[in-house]
Amino acid sequence: MLVRVAVVEDETELYGYYGKLMEAWGKARNVRLAPTFIASAEEYLFKYDRQNIFDIIFLDVCMKDMNGMELGHEIRKSDRNAQIVFLTGKSEYVFEGYEIGAVRYLIKPVREDEMLKALDACLEKLEGSREDYLIMKYQGENLRISRSEIMLIQVEGHYLKMQMVDRAYEWKASLKEMLAKLDPARFVPANRSAVVNLEFVSKITHEECILENGEAIPVSRGAYGPLNEAFMKYFFKG
Repeated sequence: MLVRVAVVEDETELYGYYGKLMEAWGKARNVRLAPTFIASAEEYLFKYDRQNIFDIIFLDVCMKDMNGMELGHEIRKSDRNAQIVFLTGKSEYVFEGYEIGAVRYLIKPVREDEMLKALDACLEKLEGSREDYLIMKYQGENLRISRSEIMLIQVEGHYLKMQMVDRAYEWKASLKEMLAKLDPARFVPANRSAVVNLEFVSKITHEECILENGEAIPVSRGAYGPLNEAFMKYFFKG
């Protein structure tokens, strides 16, 4: 298993320490780690913003200019799946960190046992969510897409258009092929040429399916019943 890790930390003298802890943890867990050390929030945004390539991101809260908490909020605008761990010498940011969905909050100087516990917690969450990724060929390259960030898939002529949270992909394929790779309990047809992710549906009428971003998808007469039933089951199954 390969795990891509980013450490956004302006105290560059800590890179060696963090690297050794991660290497030892990876060997013990039979996990291949690919760490990337980044010296500032600005550098992260310049090089990696919205690429969503990291599985685990360690963020130093107290950095110059943009701090780690602010960067965490920016990351969450496009990436709901990265496991975020905050590093800091202060404890007053703890509650805001959990609002971002942080897995752990490590007080500096970071102890070895705390770092290992954080990596274990991240690995557990990653192993549970790995199946949520879709690997597909796009413009000659392998693309890893999180199913949880797909809002809508539409047929446009001989092409499929996949609307994500922050971007769109378009390629030649059939809707039937795509549906075979998705969970039918979450991805449901609104009509013969459009499939919606129920996670992003805010309202369903006999004529339209309204997404969180305000987009209205036409609902066909035959699709309304199954779509509405699937929506109720998805959100009220408990």
